[in-house]
Amino acid sequence: MKTADRDAPSVDQLEDAQPQAVVLSADVVDKIHNGDDALQFLQQGHQPYSKEEEKRVMRKVDIRMLTLMLIVNGFQFVDKNTMSYAGTYGLETEAHLVGQEYSLLTTIFYIGYLAAQWPANWLMQRYPIAKVLTITFVLWGATLTATGACTTFGSLAAVRFLLGIFESALNPGFVLITSSWWKREEQPFRVGLWYSANGLIGAPSGAIFWAIAHLHANNMFPYQWMFIIFGAVTFLFGISLWWTMPDSPMTASFLTERERYIVIDRLKSNKTGVKNSQVKTQQFKETLLDLRVWMLVIAIFCHNMTNSLQTTFMGMIIKGFGYSTYESVLLNIPPGIIMAVSMIIVSVFLSTRWGQEKRIFCIIACYLPGIISTAILYNSPIQPSTKHLHLFAIFIVPIVAVASGIMYSLLASNVAGYSKKVLAGAMFFSSNCVANIIGPQTFISSQAPKYTTGIITCLVMFAVNILLFSILYLVYTRDNKKRAQEDAGETNEEMELANAFADLTDRQNISFRYTL
Repeated sequence: MKTADRDAPSVDQLEDAQPQAVVLSADVVDKIHNGDDALQFLQQGHQPYSKEEEKRVMRKVDIRMLTLMLIVNGFQFVDKNTMSYAGTYGLETEAHLVGQEYSLLTTIFYIGYLAAQWPANWLMQRYPIAKVLTITFVLWGATLTATGACTTFGSLAAVRFLLGIFESALNPGFVLITSSWWKREEQPFRVGLWYSANGLIGAPSGAIFWAIAHLHANNMFPYQWMFIIFGAVTFLFGISLWWTMPDSPMTASFLTERERYIVIDRLKSNKTGVKNSQVKTQQFKETLLDLRVWMLVIAIFCHNMTNSLQTTFMGMIIKGFGYSTYESVLLNIPPGIIMAVSMIIVSVFLSTRWGQEKRIFCIIACYLPGIISTAILYNSPIQPSTKHLHLFAIFIVPIVAVASGIMYSLLASNVAGYSKKVLAGAMFFSSNCVANIIGPQTFISSQAPKYTTGIITCLVMFAVNILLFSILYLVYTRDNKKRAQEDAGETNEEMELANAFADLTDRQNISFRYTL
């Protein structure tokens, strides 16, 4: 990578420097046949760039990309949480829901999400990723708005299924975008920022929901206004993404050609490439046989089996402690703030030299508050004297959500080869869906507000993931040591370019190291 050191060129030398192209040998050219889309861009030539110029360009990237990703992910969280707030404000009564129908509405959303997961990932590999996300985001906003017209289980189920379909591309797309714009050591902090939108935007949205709850205009229920207002805002913002969100560093109109080169050149150290539109079946086969991928798939399943405690049922659980409807909505705000602050603190730590190779350690640490929380909720009876203890348990459980954000960064950093990355993402988020289909059914309405089965399930899943990530740490460590022994360590600019953009998988590239 061309960065400044003690022998860095002066400003005058930088201005006078001629474009330089790395000349690849015939063997290397053959190796990178059908390689990453960024390779041809880099081969056009370049001038050396300084560390200061690199920082300036990446600040520009952070401002544009992270701002958009934070807002979009915030809309996703608010829109998804609308169902939780609607449940608090009498959705079950006003829509005449009985038995497990409220839980089924959450499950149906993830059935749609699961059904569209594989097509969505295929579309994002074959077509410009930002355009795919924009179209699905606009359709998602329109569907959420239409939810405001639904007053029966059947109509609510239909729109929830469609919402799942249209949201299916978002998180896999953001993982691909993160790995295509930032270096591996930078990814945890960036994932943490856009993922923290769940709490940052969730807090003020709670106050907005509280205000909307007082609306009874045009003989409509408050929950209907919640869907209409947030759906309309989502729809309008989604339209703007067509012009504001770039598809890749190679086509980013907000960057100059030189700035695009700098963004791409610095990604060589990732050894994961930027974009490759060709579907490679050999990489698919490798993905399906990769133990490391399957461990992440199982881990996200266990994590999202607990999702209902953190989202859909949180408001109803708080209300069951003895708080009023309005108090329950306001008490939904602190967990979002706690989650966001925790995510930012952990992300900042992981971006420092003390936090390098500590991602799995942080994941394990984040599950400890979850175990404490569920142990309290299971063992402590619900009565006036324990109200504050139960509230404490609810307030610390959002720390668990930080673990999933770090998992996203592991998926982005530790899977190489674009087809492999796409399939691994599809498996990962399909597992997410299956867990979110099953998870709500463990919160049985007849057990409200204690929800014993759901709480026990969450406790077990937290413990399983602590064990699972301990094993994954050992697997990654063993693989890195073995690769270090096998790698001759002979590197040059030609081979660095080949390894970075030949679209090799993490198994094929002996110089690849797994992030811990």
